[in-house]
Formats: sequence, C-alpha cells, structure tokens
Amino acid sequence: MTTEDILVAKDVMAAYGQSTILWGVDFKVKKGSITTIMGRNGVGKTTLLKTIMGLIPVSKGTLSYKGEQIATLPPYKKARIGIGYVPQGREIIPKLTVFENIKLGMEALGSKKAKLPEEEIYALFPILKDFRKRLGGNLSGGQQQQLALARILVSDPSLILLDEPTEGIQPSIAFEIANVLKSLCKEKGISILLVEQKIDFASQLTDYYYFMDRGKMLLEGDKESLDPQEIRKHLSV
Repeated sequence: MTTEDILVAKDVMAAYGQSTILWGVDFKVKKGSITTIMGRNGVGKTTLLKTIMGLIPVSKGTLSYKGEQIATLPPYKKARIGIGYVPQGREIIPKLTVFENIKLGMEALGSKKAKLPEEEIYALFPILKDFRKRLGGNLSGGQQQQLALARILVSDPSLILLDEPTEGIQPSIAFEIANVLKSLCKEKGISILLVEQKIDFASQLTDYYYFMDRGKMLLEGDKESLDPQEIRKHLSV
C-alpha cells in the first residue's frame, strides 16, 4: 500500500452461506479519486461493496483503509472511521422528512460533537432545501438519490461506496450527481468507489476502472488506456 491508496483489497473472498461470490478480489482506490467497478449483472459488484462495509464477512484475504486492517470491523465502526455507503435502492426512510433523513447521517459520528452542515448540503443539492419538510417517500428516484448522498456526506466520510446511483433516475439528475461527485473529489479530497452499469455516466467522472466477472477482476486501467469499445464488450450480455 502506498500513501496514495486509501483502500486496498488483496485476495478477498466472501460468500452467502455456502455460496462463494467473491473469488480472490484485488483492487485499490487512490485518495481523492473516483474508481469505478463495472461488469454484467450478478458478477459480485454489490457483494464487494457490502463486504467492504462489513455487511458480509470476509472469508479470506485482507482489506486495508488508510493503512489499517479493517476486514473484521463491524459496519458502524467502519462508518465512524470515515467509510460511507450509499446502497443500491438508496434506503431512504419514507416516513421521515428530508431534513430528518439527512440528520440520521450524523449518527455515524457517534459521540463526536458536530453541527449539521445544512447550508453546505443544500448548496450541493438545492432541491433538498426546497423539499426540506417533505417526506422521503414522496420524492422521485433522483431526489432520493441526492438525499442518500446528502445523508452520507453529513457523516464526514473520506471514502464513499456508491452502488448504482443512476438506477431508475432521469439523465438530467444523473448529470447533476456526476458533477457533485467530481466536486467532492476535487474540492474536498473525498475518494469514491462507484459500482455502475452505465458507461455514459461512468465515463464522465471515472479516473480508474475495474471490470468484474464471476467474482474476480478481469480487466483494469485508467480512462486514457482503456478503449471504449473494449469497455462496452465487457458490459454486453
């Protein structure tokens, strides 16, 4: 691991019960960069994010974050050391307001005293200020995705794990989210590990790609070295 790497996985294996999903995964995320994992449905991308977050145990291999081994830490401890997770489907609490959902993100800070950075969040996502008192369940898919990101950002993460953020949202909001993610990296130095299917979205913001197939990394490279046709080939069914 170099000082540039915030997250390093080596030979990581994980399973659901007796069914192994990850078969010795290796990858790195550099500080202040956006790393994207792509691949067809069912190859283990979401399982990988859940394993990093501690929702699925690592059965073999190592995970290091900022140079510390974290494979056995529970999810709440990973949240407290600066790893944020926005799951596929967003998991907004429908009966809580936008403001209450955002405030929930502060729980990851534990006993650390902090003031909710509302204005900073609303500068990134102006629509959330307008809908501050609206119930989370009454937002569109794109608005819920922005809310899920806002909720994670108030926990002050250094690394965000982001699973399929464009799923079920319109292209204009996807474009806005891409701009926010680029801004978080450039201006705040936040690192992002993105799982994404849509190459048009990923190509706007990705610094480094990995392609998964059957629980392993098949191909990797930066945006300059990978041929777009090669990328599409690995995503086609």
